[in-house]
Amino acid sequence: MNEHSNVTETDSLLMARNLSFYIGEEETVTEVGRDSWRDEGHEASFNIGDSQLTSFCTADPSTPVNKRGSFTSGTPGEILCKGDSLAGSYTNSMLVVPKPLSEYGEESSEAQYNLFTGDFQRVDHRLKLFFDVEVFEENTEELQCFLKLSTVKFGDAEEVPSLLVVSDHWIYVLEIFSEIQGQPSDWLRKRECHRILELSYLEVGLGSQSIRAEFEDSGAAYTLLIRDRAKCKSFFNLLTGIIRGFAPNSDSKLKSISTTRVNPQHHLWPLLCENAESDISEDSQLHFFYLLAFLVQDGSLAPVTVLVTQATLYLLSEDHQWRKGMSSQTSNGNTESICGTVHIHKTQPISCVSSVHLFLSAPCRVDIKLYDEISKDEKTWCLQTESQDLLKDLVEWVRTQWEAMFGVKLNINLHETGS
Repeated sequence: MNEHSNVTETDSLLMARNLSFYIGEEETVTEVGRDSWRDEGHEASFNIGDSQLTSFCTADPSTPVNKRGSFTSGTPGEILCKGDSLAGSYTNSMLVVPKPLSEYGEESSEAQYNLFTGDFQRVDHRLKLFFDVEVFEENTEELQCFLKLSTVKFGDAEEVPSLLVVSDHWIYVLEIFSEIQGQPSDWLRKRECHRILELSYLEVGLGSQSIRAEFEDSGAAYTLLIRDRAKCKSFFNLLTGIIRGFAPNSDSKLKSISTTRVNPQHHLWPLLCENAESDISEDSQLHFFYLLAFLVQDGSLAPVTVLVTQATLYLLSEDHQWRKGMSSQTSNGNTESICGTVHIHKTQPISCVSSVHLFLSAPCRVDIKLYDEISKDEKTWCLQTESQDLLKDLVEWVRTQWEAMFGVKLNINLHETGS
């Protein structure tokens, strides 16, 4: 541990006696005591080496449902989580610290409805009743899984807050049309429905943060924006398991289940090849980090795509419309995706990064401060993610590229609260 640190280890929990130290240079830090920062009431300053970033998230009360009318109560808590690095050198570990229901607040309806769950088959009894009475097309349908996300339908670039609901025969897109409070009918309505047998293409999006689906009957195609890699992978695996159960059926229209690839036809290809020293072929290994996030501006959140190459940071406005129809079939018989466009919102060289700021009170937020020495201009990119693991990987990617350029540690600060 760095000579400026004064850290003791007790039962695998590392507690800081002062609040400025390095993590993971000569020893491996597994958990960092949160109370030790709170007791002092100061900000903790971190220089993160080849280590993990300890992160915090909130688990929400849930009501598991296996069959209709069978309910149990979930337990709220606080999760201190550390995840895998980009190189996969860490192992997962999780510590659950229970917290009282009162800390969620009486109006925390998203928590009460269990919309943050990582178990996609657990559902609040009010939602279960709403699905049975107002949503399902057949009386015998049984809920298989559901997930809160945003949908973009081909033909309309608008991003719609939604619940994707999957029964044993149908897939439903429900629109969240108002604030989540009161009864489900007060904020939720059925927007689209398709038989599972009519699903023709299913694809996991770039960076495993979205899912794409197209249906044969109507030609409708959707991009399902999840913005959380672990949740997306888990839900995709569950969904493919359900769908493959229908594949042997002679009425199934399923043609492929695939993963998005970046090729010369992809709308991000020009940005990824912009500063290449040599010609880039389709089989070339591209090095970049891709993140679906939100830009914090004047207290509101705007969807944004963060693209980071080895030299450049981009904030992009990405059109998520997608379709994999016969109209895009190539001469060799392969079917290529039709994707939307991309607009560069902001761009800065990684060399302009002056510091990175993280917040205990907002563990999915990061402020990246940039300083252009030529124009003498200082600015801050305030970003918010749906995933602490992805935020940690973003910081790690920027840190790695920046430190390779300058040969010194990037200034990464952890604050108690944000401004």
